[in-house]
Formats: sequence, C-alpha cells, structure tokens
Amino acid sequence: MADPAKVATLKNVAKEAGVSVGMASRVLAGYGSYSERTRKVVLEAAAKLEYRPNGVARSLRLKRTRAIGVMISDIVRYHWTVFVQGVEEAARNHGFHVILCNTADNPELERDYLNELRERGVDGVIVSPLEENHRYFSKLAETGFQLVLVGSRIPGAEVTRIISDDRSAAADAVDYLVSLGHQRIGLVAGLMALESGRNRLAGYKDGLLRAGLPFDQDLVAYGNYQQEEAFEAARQLITMAVPPTALLVCNEMMTGATLACLNDYKVAIPEQISLIAFDDPAWASFYRPAITTLREERFNMGRLACDALVAAVQDADSGFRGSPEIRLKTELVIRESCGLPRGPATIAIGGKDGKARKTVAGRITPQATETP
Repeated sequence: MADPAKVATLKNVAKEAGVSVGMASRVLAGYGSYSERTRKVVLEAAAKLEYRPNGVARSLRLKRTRAIGVMISDIVRYHWTVFVQGVEEAARNHGFHVILCNTADNPELERDYLNELRERGVDGVIVSPLEENHRYFSKLAETGFQLVLVGSRIPGAEVTRIISDDRSAAADAVDYLVSLGHQRIGLVAGLMALESGRNRLAGYKDGLLRAGLPFDQDLVAYGNYQQEEAFEAARQLITMAVPPTALLVCNEMMTGATLACLNDYKVAIPEQISLIAFDDPAWASFYRPAITTLREERFNMGRLACDALVAAVQDADSGFRGSPEIRLKTELVIRESCGLPRGPATIAIGGKDGKARKTVAGRITPQATETP
C-alpha cells in the first residue's frame, strides 16, 4: 500500500508502469491511442500507488477544464430535468463536470450566463438559444468555441444540433384527433421565439391541411411555455362562442395550467373536451383520466448532446466536425384523455366562480342567478 504521507505523481505512475509520462497521461486521461496491455499496466500502477490526478495541473497543461456548460430555461420543467439527467450521466462517463444555468427564457440573462461560463473556462456549452441571441452565438461559434444546440438552429452556423421532430409530432396529434371526429382543434401554443414553439405550430397547421380543415387563428392561443399565460390561453379557447372540441397543449407546464383551467370551469375530459399534451411526465399516466401525450426522448437527447460536445472538444485540434443534425422521433402515447367530439349547445358547464353556467350554441356563458 502506498505511504499516505506521500502523494503519488504522474511521473511515479509512469515509472512503476514502465512507460513514458506522456503515455501514462494519455491512458489516465482517456485520449489518444494505446494498447490494451499498456492501459492495463498503467491503471494497475495508478491503483497500486493510489494516484489521484491533479485536475488543476491537467487543465493548465491541456488548456481544458473538462467542464461543460448547460443552459436551460427552467430546471423545474420535466423535459429539462430529464434532459439534464442524460447530460450528467454522459458527462460522468467521459470524466467531465457540468455547470448548469437557468436562463428563464431571458435573452439578457442568457448572454450573461454565457459570458460567465466562458470566464470560467468551460470547454463548451449545450444550449437552446433564444432567437434574439442567434447572432451572438453564431459569432462565438466562428471563433472555434464548441457549441451543441438543442431543439434549435442558427442559420449559417456550422454547429451540431440535437432535435425532436416536433413538427411531425404535432401533425400526428392532429391526425389522431381528426380520426376521432374532431374538426375544431385548439392549440395552446409555445413561445414563438423558440424553434420548438414555431415547429409545433407549423405541425398543427400541417395536420389541419392534411385533414382538409381550414386554419383558424382564433383557435390558437399563446401560453408561451408559462403557467399563468397558459391558463389564460386555455380560458380564452374554452370560452369562445364556438369552443374547440379538443386541445393540443405544447408542453408539460402549460398542460398543468390547462388542466387547472378546465377543472375550474368544470369542463370534463374527455366527455366535453379531448386533450393531447407534449412531454410525458410520470404524473400524466397517474392523472385521471390518464393524459394522452407526445413522448420525446429527452434523456437520450441529453446524453447525445453531451457525447457530441465532448467529441467536438476532444477532436477540436484535428478539425473534427460531428453530425450536423441528430433528429429524434416523438411517440404518441394514447391513454384516456381523448374521445369523440361533443355536440354544441348540449353541455352544462360549471363556472370558476362557482355560479352555474350553461352553453348557448357552444359558448360558455354565466347563467342568471336570483339575488337573495
């Protein structure tokens, strides 16, 4: 056993293994080429001497910190929580650390965090940049700083991106609702400053076009991926003169707000309105009725984003360029929240304020009450 009073150095490990210091460094850092026999003797020597690498010295030598930045809008949201878990698992496997930043979809905060990450010397950043910052990130990529984009693209920038097929998924959801007989399908839309928001709206339009249904702007209300705005968007849709018979909601947080709105207005799912939601958190299957969802490969997306960034960092000197785009499929998970469309002017609906409400030609209106 090594003497605890002594600290083993890389030079000690190399001498014990009978290899050069450079070869020992290569094996222990996990880069470059070496034989299986060399790998074995170096690792055995490191274990025998209880060698612990000096991370600071290695960073100075390689001009790398083995740290990456991950910039997300809100860690509380299911899809980002699962995504970060995928990133962290892959980062651990590669021997990298993760620095996490929440941008709250704020362009200025996004730039501030990026500047801070660069000052900390991270080797690269995984990000879903807001449209307002595209030029900023594009110029950064031109300097050779390593970026991997998630769910977005920067026109003209040669940057690897990992995306879900949001447009196709939204169209598939509309197809399914149309197959049940729905013709008035409302959309609680996301933030148009993000590519995911634009793609999901485009897919919704694609589905209507395939079904031969007209696009009605009044059936689109913008929740902007925010809880309070989504509640108001859902309220706007269900209180229309002729409300939709089904809703497509564009992320988990807005789904929770939509369900709260439907509950407040005593609108039953699926008897009075059908619902499909993007994202597939565990609670969607436990909710009653269980929610039909569009399940994205969020964990796998995080893992692939980290793999792509690490590959770019490690091979930057050789001019390596990874796949420009990795596209992941989204699965329609059919549960209990969709049914046949209801007929207008036949449903009694309770109001948020507790007063009775009734439908008149499909519209939700307050019913007159006597004053005591």
